[in-house]
Amino acid sequence: MDIFRIHGDNIVECERIANLIITTLHPGNIRTFLVSPSTFAIEINCAYSGNLIHWRLELLPGFNKNTKRRWEENIFDSLKEAGSFFDETPDAIISKINDEKEQIILGMEFCSALQAGNQAWQRSARAFSTGRTGCPYLYIVDFVKYELDSTTRQRKNLRFPNPAVPYSYVNYSKTTGNFVAQLYTKSEEFDRARDKSIANFDESIFGNDTLGIFIVKLMLGMDTSQEEEIILKKNMSAVQFLADHFDKKSNFTSAEWQEVYSLKHDDIVDYAVRKKRFGFHKTIVTKSHHGASADIINLVDQLSIGLASRDLPFGIIAADKRKIFANQLFKLYPEADVDIINALANSDKHLIVAIFKGFKPRGDDNRPDRGLLPLAAMLSSTDVDVVSYIYGPVIEANLRLLDTAPIKLAERNGLWRSILALSNYIVLDAPVLASEKYDAERLYDSSKIKEFYTALIMNKQLKSRQVFSSIPVNFGEDDVDTGIHYLFAHVLKQYCFEGMCNPPGGDWSGFSIIDGYHENRWLSLPRVSDIINGKRPDHILEIFGIFDKPLLLSIESKERSVDLEYDVGTKLVTYIKKLMDFVPSAKRQFKPFIGEWTWGDKQVDFNNFEIISVAAYLKEHAESPSEVFKKNCEILFVMAPIVQDQKIGWEIEIIPSTERSLIVKQFIIDKYNNSGDNHFYIY
Repeated sequence: MDIFRIHGDNIVECERIANLIITTLHPGNIRTFLVSPSTFAIEINCAYSGNLIHWRLELLPGFNKNTKRRWEENIFDSLKEAGSFFDETPDAIISKINDEKEQIILGMEFCSALQAGNQAWQRSARAFSTGRTGCPYLYIVDFVKYELDSTTRQRKNLRFPNPAVPYSYVNYSKTTGNFVAQLYTKSEEFDRARDKSIANFDESIFGNDTLGIFIVKLMLGMDTSQEEEIILKKNMSAVQFLADHFDKKSNFTSAEWQEVYSLKHDDIVDYAVRKKRFGFHKTIVTKSHHGASADIINLVDQLSIGLASRDLPFGIIAADKRKIFANQLFKLYPEADVDIINALANSDKHLIVAIFKGFKPRGDDNRPDRGLLPLAAMLSSTDVDVVSYIYGPVIEANLRLLDTAPIKLAERNGLWRSILALSNYIVLDAPVLASEKYDAERLYDSSKIKEFYTALIMNKQLKSRQVFSSIPVNFGEDDVDTGIHYLFAHVLKQYCFEGMCNPPGGDWSGFSIIDGYHENRWLSLPRVSDIINGKRPDHILEIFGIFDKPLLLSIESKERSVDLEYDVGTKLVTYIKKLMDFVPSAKRQFKPFIGEWTWGDKQVDFNNFEIISVAAYLKEHAESPSEVFKKNCEILFVMAPIVQDQKIGWEIEIIPSTERSLIVKQFIIDKYNNSGDNHFYIY
């Protein structure tokens, strides 16, 4: 039997990959079981392409990130050893176990959010950093996603990502020889007949089937070059579709993107300089201007050439304009080091100039900006010269490190690492956040630091590492969520429909409810739940056969009961009720067969359902039930992991507070006791 592990930010992403594999293989025999309270396994027997398959897929939710030590070892360490130098890491990883060693074979990212503006390149650092290691990397985009009016939940006009973003993946694969790609999958709201902006979208661009085949063949050790070529062609087709939605006067056209793709000797920077069709312009709102930033914008407007798009936050100073640029920069910053000005001026290479704020008013990272320079590097290469102009507020301690120990600053801060690792020069013209605010004007030559990072081992064979235990070092909210998910979505699936599973870092993009023969789905859920005066649940479970009407369990999960917010039980119910006041975003036939998604066309009556709020948390960190009931939840799930030689699973004490919740408790116990499963002790 071959053993694979699927590591993910949470159980939702782990299982999404597992379902892709199962859908591709169509196995006749599947067995699901817990290998630890935190990890469940899926055992598969089938044949595929002449290969007999006996696989065990182990799903491990949660990573060792930041200061959080969840597992004995960090699965990302082997990526770092092979050249990954950013903190941004894949959402999910597939690895293979062999002789007690674990080898990473694929990194993946899922995006169920709107891809537009600077959000489109927020994750570019992950692709860039993972791609350096030689590990295949796929960024899966659910297309399309609508932005909704926060009051009416009416769809706004679609906004698309700049085509330079998906093209950067194609170019990165082409220039490095490492497979890195974006792949579009069809979302619930995709309907060419309802939205003229996607009427000409070729649905062959969608890659659900190709994705599954690629993963399975990779796991089998088969040649995946054909699937890689297909995926990159789909990626390129998406670029050309997107190009048609941008102003041709200030963006590459579909035909120009094809020309860039076909280049043999020049790169996209040479191509843009040769074409010289439009300039680069950075718009800065008046209140954000600082120091000489307005003069910098004017200077760049005079000298620059747009790189793929006038609207991206970076452009090109052609080699023959570098001296003029450097001299004018010196006039604006006369205290700058003359040697750095001369180095900036005297080069026969084109120069990319990136202009961005970088930091928020309190000095913390503007997260999308972490991906900006990786995007530029993927779009061009790491060999091109880059000057970064930063005008956002800088924390005084970071400025001191930037002046005296920039490598130390890079190791401490993800955005500064991106800036220092991928810039040859840095111009800082920014307010300094200190007890008494002051301004800083600096010009740095960071080329040696860039050389240090980009020279880190690249394309080294990813090392296998010793397998670590599937039992975490510490149990937390992730594990509470996995226990609930496994019990209701697997063991009790005959009686339960999982409408939402939203663990930390999970899929908050939508929830579903079965009403009669249809699944109704509300998408683009508000992140700020205060808008509807409710609390977005971590789980929504629809249970049939208890009452005359289906029951909705709206569950909030925590590691500690003390972390449950005030009146959370009321808010869990209110959230669902308020959203059900609106027409669902999408619906499909659910019985007797699964149909195609269409846009929702009528409200679902909230009164067709019973609804009960639940608080779930670890017994180890539990207050008295009377104290927790003050938060107005109707049922408590008090959970404790079981790790014994004879039993692996969960102890769950269900504590009701009403007559109907007592009926729910007994129903769950009865159905579980008749399920044949032995991983839970429920009382």
